[in-house]
Amino acid sequence: MTRFAVRPARESDNEALVELDGKCTMGEQAALAFVRAPDFFARSKPYEQHTLVVAESDGAIVGVGGLALKPLRVGGELLKGAYFYDLRVDPAFRRVGVASAIGDALRELVKQSEADVTYSLVLEGNVPSLQLATKRGARPVRRCAVAILAPTEAAGTERLRPLEARDLDRVAFLLEKSYARHDLIPPRDVTALHRLLKRTPGLSLRAWYGLERGGELAACFGLWDYSSVMRMRVHRKHAPNGAQPPWPFQEGEIAPHFLLPLAFRTPALLAKSIQEARCLLNDRHQDSITPALLIPYDPHDPAFIGLRAIERFELGIQLFARLIRRDVRLGERPFYLDPVDL
Repeated sequence: MTRFAVRPARESDNEALVELDGKCTMGEQAALAFVRAPDFFARSKPYEQHTLVVAESDGAIVGVGGLALKPLRVGGELLKGAYFYDLRVDPAFRRVGVASAIGDALRELVKQSEADVTYSLVLEGNVPSLQLATKRGARPVRRCAVAILAPTEAAGTERLRPLEARDLDRVAFLLEKSYARHDLIPPRDVTALHRLLKRTPGLSLRAWYGLERGGELAACFGLWDYSSVMRMRVHRKHAPNGAQPPWPFQEGEIAPHFLLPLAFRTPALLAKSIQEARCLLNDRHQDSITPALLIPYDPHDPAFIGLRAIERFELGIQLFARLIRRDVRLGERPFYLDPVDL
């Protein structure tokens, strides 16, 4: 019988966690691998409240899981949310209760926090995590997606303006307008934006841009260089799904970039922002490492119709949720897919 114990993760576990992450691939058919070296803990730093727990057997780390507590707006009300992420189990220790034990430890923390709703995002093809989420009482709420776009040399027609600290109040106002009817969006007021900038690796105000209309901020985006948290490695030139557009990347490493923040008055301005961001990315090639733009979104969200008109490759992700407060309802409104949660 396999014996293991669950405990909080320590900084000294980093090397073992990076090694564990390397073992947990999505299978030989996956076109992509995700590389978390050198800092496994960088993934958690954007969250103000987070916990990582590990499962240990004979002094070796055989599993890990994370929990982030964050305020979220659902139905116009600010609630306590709990997000499960980074579940990893050494392939040699699967089906012996490691994942369940980690889940039990994290759910005890959720109970202590008195959260109103829990949720997780599981990449399609990750069968063990999909099965575990269902087994633990979460329900699949919606299939969402991550659009992956290559940089482009095609110059945009807009005049971008670099944003400054004095613009954060306008950014916060535009974010509120853009996602007023969305669920699962955290507060993005000026104070929250300052804190996000301070604690998030790779996120810098120097890479925030705005589009103006009539002297007003009409769209804005930040190019968050996520490669300080995670890189992507392409195993082959073409992904297997024939229904997809051609895979835009060669074999090798990719430096992913998210748009954080991302706000816009209209779907057309979203499309313009994406085009401008892809042009800016074209200048970020580093030797053999290619930059890529990743945009998580809810396909049911009418605000993102501007993205649907752009040729893109997509990875499917399933949003799972468990409602702890009985009067909370999910699924009627579009969801905000926080790049921090990816």
